[in-house]
Amino acid sequence: MSFARESIKIPRIEFLKNRIYLAAYDNVPVDTDSTVFFTIEDMLLYNNFNLDFGPLHIGALYRFAVLLHTVLNDDANSGKAVCIYSSTDPKMRSNTACLLCCYMVLIQSWSPHQVLQPIAQISPPFIGFRDAGYSTADFEITIQDIVYAMWRAKERGMIDITNFNLEEYELYERVDQGDFNVISKDFIAFASPIQKRPQYLNEPFKKVLSFFQNNDVQLVVRLNSRLYDADEFTKRGMKHIDMIFDDGTCPTMDYVQKFIGAAETTINNGGKIAVHCKAGLGRTGCLIGAHLIYTHGFTANECIAYMRMIRPGMVVGPQQHWLYLHQNDFRDWRHTMVLDNRPDDFIGGLFSLCPYDEFKARMKQESRNRKLQQINSSATNIDSSFYTPIRRRKISGVLASKIHTAVPTESPGQPRKYLDSNENSEIHINNSDVELDSKEPLVDGVIENNLDSSPRRRTSENDWQVLKSASANQTQPIHLTKTTTTTTTRTISTTLSSSPQSSPTHTMKMQKTRVSSKGNIQKNGVHRVLSGGVRKSSGSGGSIRKPYNA
Repeated sequence: MSFARESIKIPRIEFLKNRIYLAAYDNVPVDTDSTVFFTIEDMLLYNNFNLDFGPLHIGALYRFAVLLHTVLNDDANSGKAVCIYSSTDPKMRSNTACLLCCYMVLIQSWSPHQVLQPIAQISPPFIGFRDAGYSTADFEITIQDIVYAMWRAKERGMIDITNFNLEEYELYERVDQGDFNVISKDFIAFASPIQKRPQYLNEPFKKVLSFFQNNDVQLVVRLNSRLYDADEFTKRGMKHIDMIFDDGTCPTMDYVQKFIGAAETTINNGGKIAVHCKAGLGRTGCLIGAHLIYTHGFTANECIAYMRMIRPGMVVGPQQHWLYLHQNDFRDWRHTMVLDNRPDDFIGGLFSLCPYDEFKARMKQESRNRKLQQINSSATNIDSSFYTPIRRRKISGVLASKIHTAVPTESPGQPRKYLDSNENSEIHINNSDVELDSKEPLVDGVIENNLDSSPRRRTSENDWQVLKSASANQTQPIHLTKTTTTTTTRTISTTLSSSPQSSPTHTMKMQKTRVSSKGNIQKNGVHRVLSGGVRKSSGSGGSIRKPYNA
C-alpha cells in the first residue's frame, strides 16, 4: 500500500514588485504571459563532504547572477516577472534563497535588512546550514549570518563579485590543481601538499608553488604533520613555519597570538599568508577566522559563513563553538595587543602579539636600566684625584631662629609659569587612539611605529574578470523597480559594468596608534595632551573527491 506525498503549499515571496519573486513548488511550473519561472536546482549543485548541504560557494553565486541576468535581459521576457523557484525540499529552498539574497546584497547593493525582510516570517521557515561533519549538528549558520557576512565583506573591500575571476576560482579549487582558495587579499587556505619522495613534485604541488610565487606569498604556515619537504617553499623565497596541533582540536590562545602576530608582520611587509592543515578546512579555518575577527570585526557566525562561501566546509564541529566563545577576545586584542619588538623563534623570528600594558611596562623598565647603566658607567670613569667632597656648613640653633626675621618682606618665591594669553592655551584631553606620524615619540624614547599592529594594505590587486551581461544583443539595461512600504520607488539596473576600471576593488587600510600618557602634540596652535592607551572538482568537470579530514 502506497501513500501519495502530501503537497506542500509555500507562499511566493516578493522581492521586487512585478519583477523578481522567490517560490518553491512540488511540480515544475509553466510560464505564463506575465511570469517566467527560473530554477538553478538542476544546474548548480553543492558538492558535500558528509552531512553538509550548503551554502553554495561564491563561484555558484557568480554563475547564478549571470543566469539571472540572461533571463532578465531576454527580449522575450520584457515586462514579465521572473520567479526563481526550487523544490519544496528544505535544503534546496535554503540554498536557492541564500543565492538570491547574496545576489541582492552584492550586485544590487541592498542593505541586509532590505534583503531579510521578505523572508523573515515565511512559513515554513528556511533551515540553517550545518558543518561538514558526520555526527548530529549542534551549531548552525543561517541565511541571516551569510547575508551579513557578504555585506560586511563588501563594505570592507574583501569581495567584489563584479570583478570575480570565475575561471581561476574553479580551476584552483580542484584537487588535481592545488586545492586552494584565496580567502581574502591576505590569506590563502589550501590542503596539505603530499610529497611521496624527495625532490619529486606532483602536479598539484607544482600548481601551489607557482601560484604562491606569482602572488606575493611570503609566509606558509603548516598546522598538520609533515607530508612534504618545507625546503620546497623556503628555496623559493617563502618563509615556512610549523604550528602543529592535533586534527579536530582547537589552538591555544598563545598559538593564536603568535599566528596573528606573524600574519601582521607579513602583511606589514606587503606579503600574503598561506595556511594549511591536512584538508585546509578545520584547523586552517580556526586561525584564519581568528584573524578575520581580529581585523574586520566579524561575529563568529559571520566569519564562518564568509569562509564557507569562499571555501566550503571550513570550521568543523567544536571549532565552531571555539570561535564563538572567543570572538570577543579576538576583537578586544585589536585595542589591547600590539606587535612585540622581540623576535619569536617559534614563529621563525617574526613578532608575536603581546599585551600593550606589558609592552609599555617593559619599555619603561628597559629605559630605566639604560639610564642606570649610563650613570654607573660615567661614575666609574671619574678621576678620583679631582673629586672634592662637599662640606656642608652646620647652622646653629640661634642662627636658625633668626632666619625668618632676617628678611622682613614677603618673598615672591619662584614666579609661576603662565601661558601667553595671546596664544590658544586650551588643553584638550583625548581618550581615544590618535593617528600620529610614525616619528612621534612613545614611552621614554621608544618609537611609536613599534606599536603599529594594524595591517598595511596593498593597493595593487589582480585584474579580475568582470561579470558580463549574458545577452550580447541587449544594448539597453533592464531597470528593476522596487516599491517600499514608504511608497518610495528606487530604480536598480541589472546590467553590470564590463570594465574593471568602472568598479575598482577597494582596499581597506586601518591603522591604530597608541601613545603614552606623557606624550603631547601641538596642531594648529592647540596643545593636545594624549592619553595612553579548499578541495574538490567544480562545475561540469569530473568530481574529484577527497576524504574528509579537517
